[in-house]
Amino acid sequence: MSSHLARYRDHLLDAIAGLLVQLHLGDIFWGDCSLANTLFRRDAGALRAYLVDAETAEYFPKDIPALMRHQELEIMEENVNSELADLNAEGYLTGDIPYVDVGSYIRLRYQLLWEEITRENIISPHENYRIQERIRALNALGFSVGDVELLQTVDGNQLRLRAVVSDRNFHHDQLLNLTGIDAEEQQAQKMMNEIQELKATLSQQNNRSTSLSAAAYYWQNNIYEPTIQKLKPSIKPDLGATELYCQVLEHKWYLSEKARQDVGHQVATEDYLKNFPA
Repeated sequence: MSSHLARYRDHLLDAIAGLLVQLHLGDIFWGDCSLANTLFRRDAGALRAYLVDAETAEYFPKDIPALMRHQELEIMEENVNSELADLNAEGYLTGDIPYVDVGSYIRLRYQLLWEEITRENIISPHENYRIQERIRALNALGFSVGDVELLQTVDGNQLRLRAVVSDRNFHHDQLLNLTGIDAEEQQAQKMMNEIQELKATLSQQNNRSTSLSAAAYYWQNNIYEPTIQKLKPSIKPDLGATELYCQVLEHKWYLSEKARQDVGHQVATEDYLKNFPA
């Protein structure tokens, strides 16, 4: 148990933080968050936490009050720290596994994730590059993006993200299953982020939900393969197709940030080849 907890400690704690964020987004106050009341499951490479005992749960018809969210975190911190102190006293935890600040760690991760998830963005049709900004921010916090949704508003499109905690091969396996492309994990993460962005855009354009597999098929045939064809002269033994494509993605993001609009893959590829010749 000790080695397992040491190995997956951060993933487990991030999963609890993510669960609390998802509950509060749904205007649900749990009221008794603890390790004993949380179920952890592997789901296609993602680690998910589930509420087990909902006896104390309360639903708010409107947005959950900030005071209730604060109370939730207070209860969680007290419960988790108390449970781990008991486990330590009974000799189930070894000395190399820190437990004193676990509750405060979950609180911090919750606050960071809540702020990033709930930060409102209104995105114009030509500003889809800003979706990548938000996805990158979540990646920097250690979370993967489980889904991206664009909601139509009067002023533009509101961005909604769903974060998940994933293991080190999550994006690699996901990309391989969807496209057959075998990439390194960080490369696959960049490409899956792009596919998630495309999924949201296609869903909005078609006015109906687009599956991740359909978005991946479209991406591979209409974006990835045409870009690789243009990049073929630059592919080398030490610079494979997937790494080269990811460099173009980085270049595209840089150009889009500079132009404050999505410049597109063709412009990014041509500018990349011009400034970084083989």
